[in-house]
Amino acid sequence: MKGYGFEIPIQVRWRDLDAFAHVNNAVFATYLEIARTEFWRKRFAIGETVDFPFFLVRLEVDFRRPLGLGAETRVGVRVGTIGGSSFSLEYLVEADGVAVAEAATTQVIVDRKSGRPMRMEAGMRAKLETAVLNSEF
Repeated sequence: MKGYGFEIPIQVRWRDLDAFAHVNNAVFATYLEIARTEFWRKRFAIGETVDFPFFLVRLEVDFRRPLGLGAETRVGVRVGTIGGSSFSLEYLVEADGVAVAEAATTQVIVDRKSGRPMRMEAGMRAKLETAVLNSEF
């Protein structure tokens, strides 16, 4: 997970598997969501989902190899680009120390009342920039 300032273990569940006994491709989105949520909660000390100020607007996943039940699975997260009202996160999914998927998401900061994009607050930008610079918390 070198280069990823945050990582989290993921338990592969029986229900995650498809007919080939591999984690179904759609389940990877859930694994990324779990990692993104914990990253955000720890980085910004947020406890409630209503305090998450963004919408997910893009998800890309490149699958490298199958992931099965019983593998020691981890997801690494790092900040990618930071825009005026959006930012991207990059992910690495590993099983038993081997990359099984790489992914990226784009989030847009939104006004809770209008649901419209808004400029990122300076404090949020600073925390994201700090995560980019040192990849540590």
